Amino acid sequence: MQINDKFLVAIILAVIAAILAFSEALTSVDHLYDDFGQQLSFSLAPDNIVIVAIDDPSLDALGSWPWSKRFHTELVQVLSKEHVKVIGFDVDFSTPEIDASEIDKAFADVNRRAGNVVLPMLLQVSNAGGVVNKNLPIAILAAEAADLGRVNVLLDDDNRVRGLSLWEGVSDNGVSAVGLPSFAQSVLHVANLLPKKLNITQPVINLAEPLPVNERGNLQQRLVSCSPRHVNFFGPPGHFKQISYMDVLAGKYPPGFFKNKIVLVGATALNLGAFFSTPVSTTMQPMPSVEFHANVIANMQQSTMVQVASNWIAVPFCVLLAIMPLLWLPKFTHWKSQLFTAIFFVAVIVSSLFLQHYFYVWLPVSAALVAVLLSYPIWNWRMLVSAQKQLDKELQRLRDELTALGLVSNEALSRVDENTLQSRILKVKLTAEHLRDLHKSRNDTLAFISHDIRAPLGAAMMMLDKFEPNKYSERMNKMLTRAHSMAEGFLQASRAEMINVNRFHVLDIVSLVQQAVDDVYELSVAKQVKVVTSFPDDCVWVKGDFGLLLRAISNLLLNATKYSPEQGVVYVTLENDGQAIELKVVDQGPGIPSKKIIKIFKRFSRAEGEHQAQEGSGLGLYFVNVTIKKHRGSVTVQSEEGSGATFVITLPVERRKNDNPIDHDRRMKQLASFYDTI
Repeated sequence: MQINDKFLVAIILAVIAAILAFSEALTSVDHLYDDFGQQLSFSLAPDNIVIVAIDDPSLDALGSWPWSKRFHTELVQVLSKEHVKVIGFDVDFSTPEIDASEIDKAFADVNRRAGNVVLPMLLQVSNAGGVVNKNLPIAILAAEAADLGRVNVLLDDDNRVRGLSLWEGVSDNGVSAVGLPSFAQSVLHVANLLPKKLNITQPVINLAEPLPVNERGNLQQRLVSCSPRHVNFFGPPGHFKQISYMDVLAGKYPPGFFKNKIVLVGATALNLGAFFSTPVSTTMQPMPSVEFHANVIANMQQSTMVQVASNWIAVPFCVLLAIMPLLWLPKFTHWKSQLFTAIFFVAVIVSSLFLQHYFYVWLPVSAALVAVLLSYPIWNWRMLVSAQKQLDKELQRLRDELTALGLVSNEALSRVDENTLQSRILKVKLTAEHLRDLHKSRNDTLAFISHDIRAPLGAAMMMLDKFEPNKYSERMNKMLTRAHSMAEGFLQASRAEMINVNRFHVLDIVSLVQQAVDDVYELSVAKQVKVVTSFPDDCVWVKGDFGLLLRAISNLLLNATKYSPEQGVVYVTLENDGQAIELKVVDQGPGIPSKKIIKIFKRFSRAEGEHQAQEGSGLGLYFVNVTIKKHRGSVTVQSEEGSGATFVITLPVERRKNDNPIDHDRRMKQLASFYDTI
């Protein structure tokens, strides 16, 4: 795949993630894994929060709802004697006592004396005309309360409550609104437990756009809010410490039970008060409003309220996550790519939940998850398109070459002009047929060189030896010898290129190298060159073709002996590290110029110089290089002009020295078979 394709895939994934994240189209998916994470992260509720529950036993004892405020007066008196931190009522006090104003006054007086009673207020938008209703405690109670706090919650599209806005207000001037604190903030403020970063100072909330004017020319009201927060729920409904309202009035609690506690009073009976569906509750067991506020208060005092990331943060983050799969998709196989993508998918979800529960930041990543899921098919699509273009290009080039050679007829070309899958298959089939024909032709050529060219050359050389020497015989002998050498080199190089690696056998490289050293014995004696060897004592096993490896190593030893000076030394060392063998052939010859080293392993290339033999074919080192690569190894050379040369062959080890060795008879048969081919 080209770099442009990689950038294109990155752009596609980034656009998908950006659109989905900015539009918030997958909010329900974010809620799904968020709720799952909430259910896996339950913890102990703080022991300084107690809920006085208006439950069914209390209703049975005190009568049906609404109760007279004289019961609440008595409750405040009892709790005040217990030295509680604060008393928060999640009870509606917007209507006065019927024909009993003295009861309202008595309740207000006890609140004033307690000095730590927080009462609720509710801001609601009516369906007709969007008018905001302010449901406040009656004036006499509001005046004597220590503070007032909103009991509003944030209801998501799936009708679940997951958080609230810290500040909310009603805009009357069409431009801004004064924010009112939440019930939890007011309770903690009165208890002197509100963290400093949750300053109780009322902010001014500016509207994004001015409010429109209605038909009468009056400004429409609007409920505006700021600073949304999610709640880390401590557990399912009933998780916080509770005591029945009636038991408190009856004194049925241990001494010190309420001391220095935050006491919340609210309804827990299912047919009474407000109940919410939350991530930790069920349809059959919703969470009462008073317990939701207990969770919020606990979050606030522990500074674990979860801040919701804005789109300007969420969108770039999702884009970054979306293009992350491009780090491994170009490098790994299909199965590994899918595995890494699946692992990354899960890791993104876990990281999002980790941020929420430990760093208190809610960063929705469902847009990135969709892009991650699409990354593999989009990547494969671009790979197929790129491969298709490259295939068409190569097929066209090959077809042009075959046409120029006259190997493809115009009739065949007309059958593959359509740009369809069937036409491409036909092109590949047609090309494969011609390649098979060319391969057969190459085999025939090798057979021709092996027999029909080498044999006459050899016969001519033998016949030339029978005639008396003259001024032409020596020259003719050199020419025939060189031609025979070139034919032999070409034949062996072609055999190395076409060898079937599936037919390789396990062999002892130590014995093979020793045999190669023996093959150069006569030449070394003739030149008085000493061959010094250093081999392991045990067998070292590699997998390969005996004849090819023997000829390759013999070529290096013959070159080292040929170019070494008389009475020189050739060093042959073999080392085994358990994973690979390293064979070094070091000579004392004229060396190879550094600028010539780069081409000595190429076909028909030679390091020409004043010391080079003129009769070489330029195929010897090419044959060595091809043979070693076929055996999954490498061959390198280190040399400087005038300082000799060091050839290094590296091959992977097939077996350890303690493995069962190949038997001696088999090695002898391989050696005999090799010499039969010469």
